[in-house]
Amino acid sequence: MKTYVICDNLDTLTGLRLVGIEGEIVGSNQEFMEAFNKVLADKSIGILFISPSLIDSNQDAVNEVRFNRSTPLITTVQGAHEYQNATNTIAETIQHAIGIQL
Repeated sequence: MKTYVICDNLDTLTGLRLVGIEGEIVGSNQEFMEAFNKVLADKSIGILFISPSLIDSNQDAVNEVRFNRSTPLITTVQGAHEYQNATNTIAETIQHAIGIQL
């Protein structure tokens, strides 16, 4: 399975491309939804990294996939400017999905 990134930061995309992860930069919610739907249609993509700000802007669409599909696994990828404000988003997702606090 492949990994893919949808982000709003050139530094993040460049860093992930250096380790062999393909992806794209989006600048609007419409561009995000086009890229997101393209990824969902590609059954070879098993992990999808998305910038936190893009998840926040498109939370309903992301949650629909997170809670109703087994693939792709969706998680955040934080850029240098977002890392300092990071929270444990995987734990938050599990807590929201099954109601258990970790």
